[in-house]
This record gives sequence, C-alpha cells and structure tokens, in this order.
Amino acid sequence: MSKWVVEIDRKRLLQKVFQRGEELTLENPKYLEYLAQSMFYELQSDLGEKGDITTRSIFGEKEREVKAVIKSKESGVVAGLEEISWFYSKFGFEMKLLKKDGDEVRRGEVLMEIYGSDKMLLEVERTGLNLLQRMSGIATETRSLVRKTGSKLMILPTRKTYGGYLDIKAVYIGGGGTHRLGLWDAILIKNNHLELLRQMGYENVIEEVIDRVCKVKNKGRFVEIEVENKEDAIKASKKFKESIKGIYIIMFDNMSPEEIKITIEEMKMKKVYDHVLLEASGGITPKNIHTYVGLGLDAVSLGYLTHSANSLDMSQEIIGAR
Repeated sequence: MSKWVVEIDRKRLLQKVFQRGEELTLENPKYLEYLAQSMFYELQSDLGEKGDITTRSIFGEKEREVKAVIKSKESGVVAGLEEISWFYSKFGFEMKLLKKDGDEVRRGEVLMEIYGSDKMLLEVERTGLNLLQRMSGIATETRSLVRKTGSKLMILPTRKTYGGYLDIKAVYIGGGGTHRLGLWDAILIKNNHLELLRQMGYENVIEEVIDRVCKVKNKGRFVEIEVENKEDAIKASKKFKESIKGIYIIMFDNMSPEEIKITIEEMKMKKVYDHVLLEASGGITPKNIHTYVGLGLDAVSLGYLTHSANSLDMSQEIIGAR
C-alpha cells in the first residue's frame, strides 16, 4: 500500500472516530434534553423562589413589547446561536438571526434581534448570554488553534468540563473534533485502570488490559489506551496489531514532543504505526502546540479548551418599543 493511500485512510478513520459534531443538534433528542435541562436549571437557579425582584420593584407587573439586540463586544467566532434561539423561543420571543454559528464577527456587530416582553427578556438575559459567551469563547480559541497547526492535527476537547455536550459542540463549531461524548461512548484505558490491575498482582498490565477489552462485544466506537513512555507505547501498538478487528488509538499522556517523535519513529521501524491512530494530551497549550506538528500524530486533546478558554464578551441591549 502506498504512503499516499495510508495517509488518506488515517484521515478518514480520524473523522470517523473523533468527529460526532453533526449529532450535537436540536434534532437529536438526547442533545435537546441535555440543553433543556442545563438551560432551565440555570434559569431557575437565577430566579430562585422570588424571581427578578429588581425588575418587579421598578416596573411592577406591567409588561411592554420591546426590541432588543445581542452584540459582540469582541472579535471572535460565534457559537450557541442555535441553542439560545431555542431557549428564547420557549418564552414567546421572536428572533431574527443576523449571523450563524461558525461565523467570524467583529467587535460591535449585531448577532441577532429579539422581540418580546421586556420583563421576560430581563429575566432570561444572563442565562442566555452566559451560554452564548462561553460557547463562542471556546469556538474562538479552537479556530485559533486550528490555524496555528495548519489543520495538520485534529484539535480535540477532553472531559475536563462542566459544559458537557455544549462545550464539545463549541469545539466542533470552531473547527475541532468531539472525541468521545461520554464514558458510554468508547473505551479509554487510563493510568488508574492500569494501576488497579497492578495492585491486583498483574505484571504485564498493558497486554492484560488490551486482552480484556478486546474480548468485549460492545467496545463502543473505539479502544484507546493512555501511555506515559515509549516502552508502553510499543507494547500497546504490538498488542493492538495482534487483536481482532477494531479501531485502536494510543494516547501519549504528558510525553514531550521529543519523546513522542522518538517513539513514533520506532513504531514505524517496527511496522506498527499504520495499525493505530495517535493522540497526544497533557500540558498542551496555545504557546506550545506548534511543537506537536509534524511528529506523526493524528490529534491533540487540550483540557485548556474547556477549562481555561475565555468567554467572548457580549451584551444584550433593549433598543426600543416594538
């Protein structure tokens, strides 16, 4: 098989295992349920038992029909318009979208117009904006990393997040992948799994754990194992090559680019490179991500994307009566 064909196969397989973004839509009942629970929980927490006492104290029970706009106060990538539109529609608002998810916007640009009750608009404002700002911030940072790597690595999130599916979708909108959607989705063997086997008295834990998971009928979409050194990476790749048909991935966990490069070179020499996809994770940031390009990796995952990316600042402004 030619090198060109192998590279094309790796890219196709990478999309298959790490890209589920098209499922994170309101057409998916599970995603919609997650969105509804998240948004209405946040709103109820904000309102409490007494509701918006500020607005009620100033305006009483009277309501007016008004027009409002949501503006971006920073340049970036918009994400979450589908979700916030659905949320606002549940309170009787009419909306006009001027941008769509994935669009790049400049400071001061209007993203959407909203028409409806002034009191209700003030009640849902913070819940809606928090979602839109967070998702847009994650999408903006993802787009920046995609450009820094020249699309040579798939940019992935980790499960280090409170935003769940919403954060994962934001990465997707920014141009990244989704990785696994949860513990139910795929097998990912972590260091603590291996440590538990060691405590049970097993010596060859890499071989033992791969034997166990490969015998399972429902392995999910893929089987992945974290390794922390070259020796374990070679053991795992050899064992995966011997295993029955499946999609196998090795994650280099907290290994330096130099260690990863040496490991991949040896994997190629031992002819086990073409049987697994390769991911790096741990300590990867916007400042050092360029050092992981060109090593032979397929993807990098960054907890930074969902625990440290800044929200994109936005405002909701009432601009007049309808």
